Amino acid sequence: MSELPQPDPRIPMLQTGSQTPSISEETDESLSDGERYGDDRPAVYTFVEWKHVIDTKHCGPLTIYVQGDVSLQDKKAVFLTVHDLGCNHTSFHDFVEHPVMKEIKERSIFIHVDVPGQEDDAITLPDDFKFPTMQQLGEDMLQVLDTLKINMVIGLGEGAGANILARFGLAYPDRVLGLVLVHCTSTRAGIMEYFSDKLMNWKLSSIGHHPSAEQYLVFHRFGNQLDGDMDASTREKLIKDFQDRLKSKINPRNLQRYVQCFLE
Repeated sequence: MSELPQPDPRIPMLQTGSQTPSISEETDESLSDGERYGDDRPAVYTFVEWKHVIDTKHCGPLTIYVQGDVSLQDKKAVFLTVHDLGCNHTSFHDFVEHPVMKEIKERSIFIHVDVPGQEDDAITLPDDFKFPTMQQLGEDMLQVLDTLKINMVIGLGEGAGANILARFGLAYPDRVLGLVLVHCTSTRAGIMEYFSDKLMNWKLSSIGHHPSAEQYLVFHRFGNQLDGDMDASTREKLIKDFQDRLKSKINPRNLQRYVQCFLE
């Protein structure tokens, strides 16, 4: 397992989705001067995102984004996030950056994982790339934590990502404080969903993003919210934003590999 050098926390990085560097600084009254960095500088948190590429046994290089300072893991909660089908780490990044998450963000560190090939504007995975199974994805989370020197985490996953983190928790319970799993399924898709997914896979791999494949991914992601009590304009905006990112940022052939992995 290769170990990457840790980025200097004094150097700001470009936030995902930002056109210019965006840094939000707030003083933490619970820490005295010097506790933040071990010297006489004020205890100020800079909310930036650090990018790591970590070699793993089954997934190959995994792209990881860290929000927060991992050197403060003894004083903060550490969350490990894995995204759903049709998404990548930016869905959790945006969630963390929402104003309602302000107090939690100040007291937490977030480690976001991009499943292979699901990064924004990713190149098509080679035909000979052996896409990992859900179990292998879960097991490789250990190498992510070891490389970043993280002792224990709270898993935060959605859909397929929730399934991956459930497997990680079962494989390495001594590294998990708890799991927050949204829309998690513990078994493979039902028979009708299986055939729908097979059709979608063919369309994604053959002709890119197709309306019926896109509609299925919308249903997979939003599910009961489509007929729920959510304000119609809010629901439409969420769906449109998801569709726009799906078309403009996610590689359809790589997405097909992730969908197939979820089914198997």
